[in-house]
Amino acid sequence: MEVSAEMRTPAGAEWIATMEETNTLLGAVLGVIHPPTFTTGAKCVHGIEQRSEIMKRENLNELLSVWTSPCVAGSIISNRNTPIHRDNGATYGSMDLLASVGEFNDGRFQVPSLGYEFLFSSGAVFALLGRIVPHAAEVTGERVCVAQYLRENILETLGVEEPQWIRIQEIMGI
Repeated sequence: MEVSAEMRTPAGAEWIATMEETNTLLGAVLGVIHPPTFTTGAKCVHGIEQRSEIMKRENLNELLSVWTSPCVAGSIISNRNTPIHRDNGATYGSMDLLASVGEFNDGRFQVPSLGYEFLFSSGAVFALLGRIVPHAAEVTGERVCVAQYLRENILETLGVEEPQWIRIQEIMGI
């Protein structure tokens, strides 16, 4: 495992530091909507701290000092529509978080296999089983989508068990 090339740069480390409050908020959202994903992610972050010998360490300690997300992987999607897809690197049982910001109009987040389409406005946060549920996004205008998730290979490397699947009864509060 290694720190991504982008995060090894001074600009990447600075970006993580500026995202500290946002990542804390997104982590709190995840802790409320699916505590098992939050707990699993926290175990992974702790595992990376404890087993740093398995990581390429360029600036790992610096990043971990400001890393406030329980998710150990992420992507930035800038000004791009995403066709229907699944997130193949994510785990099966964990919730992915998608947060969008920017000045854009008529954004739509689609989950066609479930028959849903949502307004995708600036500040929207979606959580879903991204490896299982096909999804897409279409927007017009300037935007950034921050996707955060747990990578299957990181859990395997650290020996962390995948979270239990969320049940519809949990979502509905039944």
